Amino acid sequence: MNVSNAIALLHVALLPFIIYLILLEMPFPAILLLGVLVLLNLAEKKFSRKKKVKSFIHPFSDKIVVLALLLVFTIQGSFSKFILSIFIFRDVMISVIRIAASRDDLPIRGELYGKLITSLQFTLVFSILLRLSFTGSVLLKFPVYIITAVALMLSFFSIIHYGYVYIEGLRTRKIQGRKIEQEKMVILANRKSGGYRDVYRRRLLKIFSRKRDAPIIYLPEKKNMYEGIDREIADYKEVIIAGGDGSFEGALNYKPLNKKSLGFFPMGAGNLYYSYFYKGKRFEYLRSRFKFHEVALDIMEVDWEGGKLQTTLLGVGVDAEVIKRIKDKKNHSFADYFFSSAEIAFSDYKAKYDLECEVDGKNHHWSNTINMIIGKVPYLGFGLRALLGKIEDDDGLILGTACVNTHSPLLNKPLRLWAILLTQLGLEKAPLLSMRGREFTIRSSELFPLQAGGEFLGYTKWLHVKVKRRQKVLMI
Repeated sequence: MNVSNAIALLHVALLPFIIYLILLEMPFPAILLLGVLVLLNLAEKKFSRKKKVKSFIHPFSDKIVVLALLLVFTIQGSFSKFILSIFIFRDVMISVIRIAASRDDLPIRGELYGKLITSLQFTLVFSILLRLSFTGSVLLKFPVYIITAVALMLSFFSIIHYGYVYIEGLRTRKIQGRKIEQEKMVILANRKSGGYRDVYRRRLLKIFSRKRDAPIIYLPEKKNMYEGIDREIADYKEVIIAGGDGSFEGALNYKPLNKKSLGFFPMGAGNLYYSYFYKGKRFEYLRSRFKFHEVALDIMEVDWEGGKLQTTLLGVGVDAEVIKRIKDKKNHSFADYFFSSAEIAFSDYKAKYDLECEVDGKNHHWSNTINMIIGKVPYLGFGLRALLGKIEDDDGLILGTACVNTHSPLLNKPLRLWAILLTQLGLEKAPLLSMRGREFTIRSSELFPLQAGGEFLGYTKWLHVKVKRRQKVLMI
């Protein structure tokens, strides 16, 4: 175990002893232990400053410590329940705003608020402990009141500021691409998609078709469902793919459709493309007659032991194993995704990979990797566009995120859930690592699972990814 990990673990281990001392009404020893904790905190930051792969414990241990201690004070009657509720409410509201901003592809920068508020809360805890140590001193009450007031004002201001930045971002977001004034589109529908079994979704498709004056062509149920379709849609420039993520990926790999402008109507279980094309809007948004805009989207080519494939998103590790389990399911519904994920989470599956990753010539070695995602299109669990700031759809750059645990592999499965939450909050914290580059190469001495666009591709010991071409796509 490295020094940084040992400090992070000791950081958390001290909390129960501090709480125990407070409950025994021994505030002065608690102050000393809390001081040790703060010093360890500073030491951990120093040791991990130059490390790319860090301990996952540190990013949220400070918040756990201060809120836990304030809760103990509240139970003892030394702190206000109302003020503690405001602190918790602030964290919840900021999380909700961050999730909404990540869904709408609007990066929000504001980590400074969290650090300031946490520092003030630490100071508040010290002040309360000092007041409990010297109960006869009236002067020690004033620092508690002042620090509490400042922390409260900063909490309210941060909520207002985050909300303003999000709403202003929605209002001023520049609509990219060329507006399609004269639409002449056709819909290619895949009846095998999980969402097609939903009566409501089929009704929405008919409404969408009527309002767009776009005929529906149902794709045949065969291995290459697009084969020969180019003859039927020769007169159309805009083509809407009504299906799941796999249906859209199939369209990307059918050459005659490369010259068309492709749109998407969500009829699958995952629908990661829906959040990209419609910026997180609900299905009801499909009822309205909004104008489409045509933009260029980078399409990647992944080369691996099994061949070559064009895609906008691929994953290795745990996520690919989940897709493998789904492959044998009948409906490919959300329930299938949920139960397949549960099977992986509660089985003896190790969820550990030793990967060598090269990004534009720069090498990384991760000995305990849970999963890695590479792509251009954001979706649940892939909030890199929020983490890395503004990303152009056709800049030739590929985005990547690796989930790397520096502690025991026993923690890998719950850490995957934590990493999903972090990406939805738009926070790049351990165990997440983000990167961007023009070419990615991944190697391993052992086979690792691979999926692209929601389709399981098999196992490989290497893969290479780069931008192959640009595809015109239709967005709202």
